[in-house]
Amino acid sequence: MNTDALHIMSSRKSTYPRSYVDAMHTILTKAGWMDCTRPMLSGMTVNGFRFSVNRRLSEESPTAYNWHAEHFLAADFIGVTCSSSMGFNFVPTFPLYRKQAILDIKASIDRGIGAIIWHEGFVVAETYDDQDGEGALLYSDGFSEQLQRLSYAAFGGGPSPYWYYQVMESRISMDDAAVIKESFLQAIFKWETHDLTLPEQDYACGRAAYEAIINALESGDYDREGAKVTFDYYEEAKRDISVYMREAELPHLATGAAAACYEQVAELFSHIIGTDIEDSERLCQLFREALQAEEQAIKQLRLLVREEADNRFHDIGLR
Repeated sequence: MNTDALHIMSSRKSTYPRSYVDAMHTILTKAGWMDCTRPMLSGMTVNGFRFSVNRRLSEESPTAYNWHAEHFLAADFIGVTCSSSMGFNFVPTFPLYRKQAILDIKASIDRGIGAIIWHEGFVVAETYDDQDGEGALLYSDGFSEQLQRLSYAAFGGGPSPYWYYQVMESRISMDDAAVIKESFLQAIFKWETHDLTLPEQDYACGRAAYEAIINALESGDYDREGAKVTFDYYEEAKRDISVYMREAELPHLATGAAAACYEQVAELFSHIIGTDIEDSERLCQLFREALQAEEQAIKQLRLLVREEADNRFHDIGLR
């Protein structure tokens, strides 16, 4: 894939709720803690390598993972300390959690660091307004140029039953080569391992996610609108990783072969989102080709980090 094509792919607008990486990138760049591209952040935090789907391809597939653990690790991989909390808004103690969440978010904003919150997508609380008596967080959603208003009373509300926030606290300098190598090890782990927080009868992860998608498309028993959202989300994730692999090339760590495979995956996903959702035969073929290409990409990553992977024995995900 040529440079112009990569530029076009990396600059296209998302059509689904904002991702965690989008929100994290906004905070880190505004704080002056990092100046990398979003695809680079997506790869270094390992978020772009995650691939999980509900077996009916419902639209929550891209956000079906352990936010607490995964977002802690995302920050930790790049040397950022953080605090987060989450729960359900229907429990009796939710008003108390909401009160503490607002205090923590405002304290972070007072330090000059926005907070990531869940509001039908991961958005960034950038400032707050206590002037009108009710009080509100003002957040950016990545789509509108204007900050949006969320009253304190509405925090954690909405169609979904979840509330969530994360505040970034401090950062230490990290060796880029070590961060990139670790991301490759984690990518292999995510490709080969099912997320233990997800019931396997309902979800599939990594390599198995491709098989689940193909089975759903062949059976016809899946959520059409949810599938469109899911495919669109992962098209951007694969695109980010293809860019990351090119940007991540280091001395003595030739990522070219893996990058070529991921570019093929990204290109196939661009065809997938351009295909009519009812054309199951065409979609299944594209997903089979993407599976083969990503399998080859993982084999190339194993070659790049084979010594580190072997030293971790059966659990490559350990650090």
